[in-house]
Amino acid sequence: MPASLLELKKKIASVKQTGKITEAMRMVSASKLTQTEKRDKGYTVYNDHVRKTLSNLVSSQVVDHLRDQNIAIDEKNIAKIDYDNVFGLGIVADMVQPRKEIKSTGYLVVTGDRGLVGSYNSQVLKNMMSLFEDSKAENKDVKVLAVGSVGAQFFKKNNVNVVYENAGISDVPTFDEVLPIGSTAIKMYLNGVYDELYVCYTHHINSLSSAFRVEKMLPIVDLDIGVKEAEAHKELEYDVEPDINTVLTSMLPQYARSTIYGAILDAKTAEHASSMTAMQSATDNAKDLVDNLTTKLNRARQAQITTEITEIISGANALE
Repeated sequence: MPASLLELKKKIASVKQTGKITEAMRMVSASKLTQTEKRDKGYTVYNDHVRKTLSNLVSSQVVDHLRDQNIAIDEKNIAKIDYDNVFGLGIVADMVQPRKEIKSTGYLVVTGDRGLVGSYNSQVLKNMMSLFEDSKAENKDVKVLAVGSVGAQFFKKNNVNVVYENAGISDVPTFDEVLPIGSTAIKMYLNGVYDELYVCYTHHINSLSSAFRVEKMLPIVDLDIGVKEAEAHKELEYDVEPDINTVLTSMLPQYARSTIYGAILDAKTAEHASSMTAMQSATDNAKDLVDNLTTKLNRARQAQITTEITEIISGANALE
């Protein structure tokens, strides 16, 4: 058999084997995607309940403070409240009160630990470099908490200040596994390493699409503080022991940690979806390549047979 036919057969066998591998990887990613989507739904329900409870507790304290100060209880006065006056100096006020001067901004950036996930990592890194430029233009120091080895290596290579890194998060992360990340991020904020913290990650929309997100994590600004929430607190008749401040001292950090967990879980879901799509594309490309190589092989084989028949006929004619 001519060398060209042998080479084509080897290429076809190699591509078929690659296609089997990419198909297996697609199936693995699809399985992990199902697991993270299920866990994400459960987390969302929990986080919404915690957020609602915190909003009611904080609102009740704010409204009571305004009433004690004989200040009109309306949305305008609530919006400009100084939480240091409501809760005193401590963790509660520090976690909900924006700092007067922002000298340093922290970014908790979630990327993957490997490739073969399409544009998942590159899109995050591209958007982050743009954010860093904006922060530098505002004369703010940039400090990065990198979750995922791809991001950590990229930022170090580009001389970005990485103050914390964590690699090797499992494909279906648990809260206990992510807990040290959230605790470290909160501790750094309370110790003044940065004056605000944003979580940057890829939000999972569906299996085919995702979106880059930047959410302010600290201080906690996504609580609904208002008269309506304060009234809801009274109607629900919360039993708070020993007092609201003590409960908030425990719950606010817990809420921040769980929100960081939610962002990492969402990012992992988007990573699996991107990996599944990339592997599906690779499998389809392998099939197309096998078809093209098979066509070439058949043509080469036909040409070889035609040549052999021509040689036989020529030989027969020569003997006549």
